[in-house]
Amino acid sequence: MEPGRVVISKAGRDAGGEFVIISVESDQYVLIADGRLRKVSSPKKKKVIHLRAKVECEPALARGWADGKLLDADIRKYLERLAQDRKACKEEDAFG
Repeated sequence: MEPGRVVISKAGRDAGGEFVIISVESDQYVLIADGRLRKVSSPKKKKVIHLRAKVECEPALARGWADGKLLDADIRKYLERLAQDRKACKEEDAFG
């Protein structure tokens, strides 16, 4: 788990939701945000064991958090772009 990594929540009210790790607090805890329900101004502190890491990672988001320049819109756009890419890949697989 590293800052910028996309994760899926496995437990809690937000189970199934897609988030980005914006900071690693310790070996057991990270701060996550999705730009919608969990804003950069109030990220969710989540146990690592309750998260499933995805392959996608965007270190620029982590650098933005460290510099204090990360916006909720940046996270939303990144997650939306990933969702569109996944949808396009599924359509390609289905038709060719």
